[in-house]
Amino acid sequence: MTNIPAVKNNSWFVDLSPAQQELIFEHSTLLQFKKDETIIKQGFMADRILYLEEGMAKLSVEDRQRSTVFKIIADDTFIGLMCSFVKRNFDFSAIAIQACTVRLIDRSIFEQMIRENGKFAVHVVQLMSLMTNKIVHDLVNLSHKNVDGAVCTVLTELASIFKSNTFLMPFSRVELANTVGYSKESVIGCLTSLQKEKIINASGKKIEILDMNRLQVIAKNG
Repeated sequence: MTNIPAVKNNSWFVDLSPAQQELIFEHSTLLQFKKDETIIKQGFMADRILYLEEGMAKLSVEDRQRSTVFKIIADDTFIGLMCSFVKRNFDFSAIAIQACTVRLIDRSIFEQMIRENGKFAVHVVQLMSLMTNKIVHDLVNLSHKNVDGAVCTVLTELASIFKSNTFLMPFSRVELANTVGYSKESVIGCLTSLQKEKIINASGKKIEILDMNRLQVIAKNG
């Protein structure tokens, strides 16, 4: 059995029997993606189950030349699992924001495991429910905030994802504006204000959070 160490301790994998684990690896392929490479192109056929073993990616929807980032995902995450069984085409794009290792699993084999293994099936349903709930909660949460609160919410979440108060913004100012639902000018004005107040230091795409407590207060109350 090859390439198992990367996933052998993950909860979804340990729910499978040894024979099922072997079958998953026999019918999957590991692909490497460089930073900024496209992992999934919106509209492509969803004939594989994609699992992000290592790295980080952004998920976005494009509509009339507008790109909205709706989620950032990191290690040990299925990509688009919540829509893999209802559509034959991906309705979003996934772009690597760090070097990524992605496992492509044959969809029919994955479905076979769901039919054969009740514990695994329940786990998959729970994962899809958690992903959907998080996305909906985040989007609703942002829609009820002013521009300062929305931008600060995104920055605190990014710090949590990157596990650091210093990181490179994984999307452009325009994408950030589309994500929080405000104009590019409003977002830039917010970032400038945060920098003047010494809450953050912004240089190009590099963001350094200088005062996390104040940032969190604005995110909560904005």
